[in-house]
Amino acid sequence: MRGLAAIVVVAFHLGLPIAGAHLAVDFFFMLSGFVMARTYEARLRDGTLGTGHFFAKRYKRLWGWMALGTCLGFLAALGQYGFSAQLSLGFALTLAMVPALNIASAPYLLNMPLWSIIYELVANAAHGLGLARMGNGALLAVVALCAVGLGWAIVLVGFPRGGFPEYHWLVLLRVGLAYVLGILIWRLWEDAPPVKVPFALSFAILPGYVALFYFWPWQFAPVAFVLLLAPLMMFGGMSARFSSPRSAEWATTLGAISFPLYAVHYPAIQLLKLDWGPVVLAAVGLAIWLWHRRASFSIRHIPARA
Repeated sequence: MRGLAAIVVVAFHLGLPIAGAHLAVDFFFMLSGFVMARTYEARLRDGTLGTGHFFAKRYKRLWGWMALGTCLGFLAALGQYGFSAQLSLGFALTLAMVPALNIASAPYLLNMPLWSIIYELVANAAHGLGLARMGNGALLAVVALCAVGLGWAIVLVGFPRGGFPEYHWLVLLRVGLAYVLGILIWRLWEDAPPVKVPFALSFAILPGYVALFYFWPWQFAPVAFVLLLAPLMMFGGMSARFSSPRSAEWATTLGAISFPLYAVHYPAIQLLKLDWGPVVLAAVGLAIWLWHRRASFSIRHIPARA
C-alpha cells in the first residue's frame, strides 16, 4: 500500500494529469500514525521510551534517504541556477530537514517531498509529547476538530498544500486528521480490522479515487477520502493474506522501496532535465546497488555463535 502511494506521487511529479495525487500523502500520514502507535505507543505511555529518544529514532530513520535526495537536488539547482550563498545556506538547512526559509518563495526547492517529512516529524513529536497518553475520546475530539478545521480551510483558501509557505499552519489540520485517525485505528482494532476488505479492492481505492477526482474535482473530496476511504485501505492492508511466497515477496519489495523512491524521485526528475544529470544518477544508482550487494553479502556471511 505504501509503495502504491509512492508511485502515485512519482507519476504526478513526472507530469501525468493526476490532480488528486496529493491524497497519497494523506494516506502516508494515516499509515504513520498507525505504525507509530503499533510500534512505540505502549513504551511512550509507560515511560520506557522517552519523547526525545523516540523523536531521535524517527529523525535518524528518515534522514539518510532524504539527505541523498537533498544532495541530488543541490546538484540539480547548481546546474539550473549556479552557485550562490543563498543556495548553499538552503542546502545546509534542507540537509538538516529544516525548511529553507531563506529561499522564501521556495523553501523546499531542493527536495519538494521534504515538506511532508517535516510535518510527519511534527506529528511524531506531538505523539510523544501528549497524544500517546490521551484517551480515545480525546483523540476522537482531535479528529473531529481537525476535520471541521480542514473543511473550513478548504472553503477559505482551498485545500492546503504543504509545499507552499502561505499554507504553513493550515496543513497541520490535514496532518492531524490523518495521523490521529491512524492512531485510533490501531487502538480500536489493532491488527484485526472491523471489516475485511479484499486486498485487491483496497489496492484499487487510491488510483480509482484519484481518477475520479480528475473528472470530478469535488471541493471536499480530500476530507471524504481521509475519513472514509483511507481507513478502508488500511483495513485491506490489515486483512491481507497472500496466496504464494512470490506475492508476499512482491508486496514486501514494493513496501521496501517506497520511502527511498519518495525521498529521491523529485530531485532525480530535476537532474534528468540537465545534460549531465543522467550520468550522475547512473553513478549514484550503481553506488547504491554495490552498497546493497555488499551489505547483503555481509549479513549472509555472519558466522553463527558457538
